[in-house]
Amino acid sequence: MLPYSPRSVLAASRTAGHFAGRCAPLLRTTREFELPQSRRSVVTNVIPNAKTPTTTTTTTTTTTADTQPSKNDAPSISISDQIRLLMRRVPYPVAIITATDPHGPPEKAFRGMTVSSFNTVTLSPEPVISFNVRRPSETLSALQSSTRFLVHLLAPRPATAALARDFSKGNHNLSIMAGKSEYGFVSHPPVLSSDETSARPLPLLQRKEATESADREDFPFVFECRLHPQGIQVHDHTIVVGTVVRALSGPLSSLDSETKASDLCLTYANTRFWEMGHQI
Repeated sequence: MLPYSPRSVLAASRTAGHFAGRCAPLLRTTREFELPQSRRSVVTNVIPNAKTPTTTTTTTTTTTADTQPSKNDAPSISISDQIRLLMRRVPYPVAIITATDPHGPPEKAFRGMTVSSFNTVTLSPEPVISFNVRRPSETLSALQSSTRFLVHLLAPRPATAALARDFSKGNHNLSIMAGKSEYGFVSHPPVLSSDETSARPLPLLQRKEATESADREDFPFVFECRLHPQGIQVHDHTIVVGTVVRALSGPLSSLDSETKASDLCLTYANTRFWEMGHQI
């Protein structure tokens, strides 16, 4: 999936497939030490002519090398788990990536996935973005074949969080494809390169029967991208790099004037979606 930044490589182990609801529960490690064992000796003394024997119990506490706690007995955590548990506490922007399979029938060619590793690589001489995808992925195959895709950044609200969860389940399970979602795909004609005369439309996400302003409230930032030739294969992930060719967003000039929490995008951390809150 990017020429990499440290953030991108560390994020390679958590993807739209991370996003696929497959985050493991938080591990809690405790170091437990055994207390020195007590050796309990029971001696039975029989008194002549007594109807019942009397029992004398003596307790001796002994400490041996076998009962001493050892550092080797402490549970160990792999370096992969250590990084996973650390990085899951770092908020990441949530993005839905959509692409078109150029080899499928037009009515069933749209693909999409949720990623939590969206990042900017550089802004000069042109803006380049990146994200990580766990293989195999239908959406990854579609954007690699078509060399085009859309990036939807989401507003922090329950409806968009639910949409992001939906897109983390795989294309075959998408409620939007079954017509059961309040959102739908709209065909978006991509920017053509100088040597192209036509290209299949890209799937743009919109709320059904919504106004343009309502769409901006759900998807405040949408980027049309062309696949950058420099992708990177890292184990079972691909770092995707894309050049932004067009911003399909409303006016951006006022973003820095009075930024509120609602102006910031939906984020993901510790297996949950979040709205960014208070400035420190």
